[in-house]
Order: sequence, then C-alpha cells, then structure tokens
Amino acid sequence: MAFSSTAPLPRIDAAAARRLILAALPRRLRFCLDGDLRISAAREALSSEITSLVPEAAALAATWSASAIAAGADPWCDPDFIAARNALMSLLDWHAAAADLSAARALADLVTLTSCGGADAAAAARLALPLWLEAETLPELSLQLSAMAEAQTRIGLGRAARGVADAERDIHEQDAEAVLFEAWTGALEGALLALRAAAASVVAAAAILSRGATSEALTCSLLVRALPLFGERLTQPLADQAGERERRRRREAEAALAKSVADHRETSRALSASREVVPTLSETAAIPAGQVLVVADVQETGTDRGRSLTKGYEAIIGRLVPLAPVPDLRALRSVLQFEFPYAVETIDRLLTDLVGRSHLLFRPTLLVGPPGTGKSRLVARVAHHLGVGLWRVDATHDSGAAIGGLDRRWATAEPAHPAMAIARFGIANPLILVDELEKASTRRDYGRLWDSLLPLLEPETAAAYPDPAFQTAVNLSHVNWLATANSTSFLPGPLLDRFRVIEMPGPTAADLEALLPPVLLGIAARRGLDPRFLAMLDGEERDLIRRAWLGGSIRRLIRLVETVVAARETVGLRH
Repeated sequence: MAFSSTAPLPRIDAAAARRLILAALPRRLRFCLDGDLRISAAREALSSEITSLVPEAAALAATWSASAIAAGADPWCDPDFIAARNALMSLLDWHAAAADLSAARALADLVTLTSCGGADAAAAARLALPLWLEAETLPELSLQLSAMAEAQTRIGLGRAARGVADAERDIHEQDAEAVLFEAWTGALEGALLALRAAAASVVAAAAILSRGATSEALTCSLLVRALPLFGERLTQPLADQAGERERRRRREAEAALAKSVADHRETSRALSASREVVPTLSETAAIPAGQVLVVADVQETGTDRGRSLTKGYEAIIGRLVPLAPVPDLRALRSVLQFEFPYAVETIDRLLTDLVGRSHLLFRPTLLVGPPGTGKSRLVARVAHHLGVGLWRVDATHDSGAAIGGLDRRWATAEPAHPAMAIARFGIANPLILVDELEKASTRRDYGRLWDSLLPLLEPETAAAYPDPAFQTAVNLSHVNWLATANSTSFLPGPLLDRFRVIEMPGPTAADLEALLPPVLLGIAARRGLDPRFLAMLDGEERDLIRRAWLGGSIRRLIRLVETVVAARETVGLRH
C-alpha cells in the first residue's frame, strides 16, 4: 500500500529490524542467534543443500535426517544418530580438504550445531574459531545500514524504485521520508549493536565449552541452543558491572552539573543583593523572531586583574544577535554530493535536521569513520556552503574544561567557547566542530573536555549556561555541535547519549571518477587559480592514480593528484 502524506508514519518494529540484520549475518552465527530457528526444518534444508553441493554425501545426509526423526527429542544421545552424524561430518570435512571447498566445511559445522549436545567439548572446540572469525566481520555490516534503511523507507512509502524525482514529490512526503529513514536507521543500528553483543557471548561460550566446562542445563540442550544460553550467563556479570559503571558516571556528571548550577545561582543572588536590579532587554521588550539575547548583562568587579572581561564582546552583551537562516536545501545537497559522492547517505542524514526549519539548527552529531574519510572536511564544507562561521576545537590539544569557559578569578579567564564563537561570527547559531573527540585527555587535573561538553549539549542547560568568566547565565542553546571520531569505543555513555552517531563511509576505487573533479577544484582554490586553468587529468594520469589509490583515505588521494599536477606542470616548464 502506498504511503499517504496525511497518514501517520508506520511504527518501526524492533523485531523486524532484528530480522533484517539477522538475515545478513554469517551462517554459523545466524543459526546460533536466531531464536526462532526450527531445528527440524533447518536439518531438512541442510540435507538438501549437502546433496546439491556434494552429491556423494546424499545417502549419508538422508540417513542423518531420517535418524534425527527416529531418535525423537534428544537425538544427540542416540547411538544411531551419532553414527550417522559422524559419518556425514567426516565425508564433508574430507571433501572440503580434497576439493578446497570452504562451503563443505561450513555445512559440516552447521551439522555439528544442529546435531551435538551442549556438553560436547569437541564440537565446541571445532566451532570456536569459525564463530570468532564470523563475529570479527560484523562491524562491516554498519556500512550497509544506510542502504537497508533506504530500502525499507521506500517500501514503507510505496516506492520500490528511485524513479520519483525530488522536484515531483510533495514537501510533506519528503519530510515523511526523512523521518522514516531516520527511524529505520536507528532501529537497525540498535539491532546490530544487540546482535554484536550476543555474538560476542556465543564466541566466549564456544571457547569456554571447548575447555570442558559444562552444566546440567547444557547437557540437556542442543549445541545451537546451548551456546547463546551459556554465553549470556558468562557475560551477564560483565554487563551488570558495565551498567553500574555507566550509572555511577551518570550520577557523578549530574551531581557536578547540579553543583555548578547551584554555585551560579548563589553568585547571582550575591551580585543582585549588592546592586540595584536593572531590567534586562528580555524583561522589557519582546524578542523578535530570528534573534536571540545571548548575554543580558555582565557586571565587572575589581577582581578582574586590571583587564576588562567584556572587551571584544560588546556586540553580544545586552544586544540581540541574529540567527543564520536555512538556505536552499536542494542546492546545498547538490553541491555537497558533488564534493562527497561516496557519502550521500551521511549528507542526507545531516540535512534532514534542517527540513522545515527557518533557521539553522543541527542536532548534536558525531561523525564516526576511519581516518582520512573526510569527516572534518565535510563539516568544514557544510559550514562554508551554509555561510556560517566554523569554530574548531581540537580535542587532542584542548586544555581540559576550557571549552566551558575559565573562571574570572584566574588570569587566563575567558568565556565558554560557544560564546566566543558567537561574538566572532556575529550569529547566535555558529557551527562548532570538536575534532577527534575520542582522543581528548582523560586526566581530571583541570577538568575533562568530555564532562564540560555535557551541559552545553543539553538544550535546557545550554539556554541558561552559567558562564564562569561572565558570571551570568548565557543562552547557548542555538549553537550547532558537530564532532568527529574514529571510534566510539572509549567515549563515556553520558556523552554518547547526547550525540546522534552517524557513520562516515570511506570512498572506494569505484568512487575515483566522481572524486577527481572536486579534488581538482579544491587544488585550484588552494592555489588561488580559476578552475578553468587547471585541466582535467588525461587517461594516462587517471590510470596512474587508479593504480596507486585503491580507495580509503581522501587525504592520500589529494596528495596523489597534487603530485600528478605538479609533475605535469614541471614537464610543461621544461618544454
């Protein structure tokens, strides 16, 4: 049924997302993690597949299948079934070695999973390595999530193909598509995360069982059922401990934030008691749409070491600051796709936040991907094409809690970085890039960047952020936060809760032709040249780069193209 723009969006079923991810898993793991697996049907399917792949095993496969039915509920204890199973596995293993056919070995492993008991240490030892190797491939599935979400979105909207152009679609339908795509992406990410954790448990269970561990529950279970059950028991204490650590970190962060707010309120009361209260702009006049009162008033005292804390911030203190508007999103999407042809899904997920808005506002977003994939460059180009300032924070060198401001009691006192960005660019919604977030220092001597970010990322606390230098509440709720990281493994839970995490894919060799024009334009811009004077690469130059660059780092591709251009110019000068 086609989706109507006036109808409510279909609810995303978490079980459906799990089934989609489960279908993409390698076969051994899929058997172990599929709680709905019907063992008898799985054996019949395996028997047919074995007959097709290894015809000489047809008789043994039929005997194995028939003996399983004859043995009843606990076939792994029946001598006839054990003999049939062992004969079939031996032939499949021999055929796998003789014909160098890994598929035959995989079929033998699946026979093991559906034929052996949970207390069979030899069977667990056989499966430990293959399961571990399959689990190691699961992170690669994250690169397929955008395509899966897009396919499910188009099915939900009644459009199985890409034939409907953006210009022909109703704006409500575009909004619905963006929301549905985001919902499917989130559901698929959650399903993959849960299945990766379950896969790790299965791998651990196989390793432990292979060393002879057992229990009554495992003795009475088929191996394909025993592995996830035993793995869950093994990892539950670790999960409980990790959960308690996260809850403790969250409590500490919330306590620190509450203390900071209480200290600010106490300071504000003391200042109010020592001077006559003057109504602020927000109290005496309505603030027009599209403008923000960032700082109502700052009272300087004699403790500011002879320098003015407000110098350089006169344009935002007690004055209305405009909000940067949202430009033509179609044109913005087109130019970004030209520059980053391999990251279309990432661009679309970012720009979804701006659909239907009059003023620029992104959700706090963390771009995650391997080094060299262009994460920081994408953020910089987004800021450039939006026409807003980009304030960059290098997490590897940032001094602790400085991003949240430094107290006026110190000689190094300065406002929070978002307030400084607003003053520099003259808009209340600048874009702040926190680069390489996972590499921020974890020492607490001068506070941690991670902890200082927490109140700035929450709209409620950012709207009345107690700036330690100004010693008054400032409105930083319109600031746009984008961050980059190579991995989220070491980031604390409270911080990840506040970020939307988006995968940044790496370009492949297939993207080379689409990447060369924007790379050449970038080289021309850095040299201050008219792009028309920088000729496109000829066939020989393209072949040279194609052999040297097989995908991956954009930085390396740019260096290669620059080298080729420089060599071309050198040859031209000689002639």
